[in-house]
Amino acid sequence: MTEVTFLVGAFGAFFAILNPPGNMPLFLAYTKDLPPKVQRYTAILLSGFVFGVMTLSMFFGDDVLHFFGISIPAFQIAGGIIIFSIAMSMMSGLHTETIQNIIAGGSDVDAFRQAEQFLPKILVPLGIPIYCGPGSISTAVLIGTQAPSYMSFLLAIAVLGVVVLIITLFNVSSEFISRVLGKQGVEILVRLMGLILAAIGIQLILAGIGGSTVGLIDPAILKV
Repeated sequence: MTEVTFLVGAFGAFFAILNPPGNMPLFLAYTKDLPPKVQRYTAILLSGFVFGVMTLSMFFGDDVLHFFGISIPAFQIAGGIIIFSIAMSMMSGLHTETIQNIIAGGSDVDAFRQAEQFLPKILVPLGIPIYCGPGSISTAVLIGTQAPSYMSFLLAIAVLGVVVLIITLFNVSSEFISRVLGKQGVEILVRLMGLILAAIGIQLILAGIGGSTVGLIDPAILKV
């Protein structure tokens, strides 16, 4: 595998698994009530979190999971349960949280601090497991272990940075999309994304159950 082939493959894998355009409506669903400045800063901070978790996964992801005795299937099932519960609240309309201490306007410093206060409220499920879920962490571990050289490994981190920058651009643009759709349009989008999110959660659970049963079936049962 040449270095160029590795990096192109890394970009494609990171872009597909982090899915900047597909996850943007979910970001909009959770930040639609924020003032524009706070929403933009939240997008930047969330991207920083995603980059940090994915980079650490490239370095230590496999070791951390093994240290805690967590398998990828177990991580998938846990993530699926979290996503499904969030999806149900989105479809019922109960996801809308009263945002206190978030005041429209103010200085850039105030907006940044407000974004810092709000970010922990969306790290689950947006940070984990939507962006940094079992698939993303597995991809990061795989790319980290397949790097042909240490320089390729560092360049793969740079490629990850480019993908995270694209995520930031998509999430920042959600403010414009929110204005175009209007309040009712955004609420409809939230309900639809809740349905899709529920399906993703179920798919993760099924994948986790399927992965956990591999090797547990007695080969004699399969004999005719």
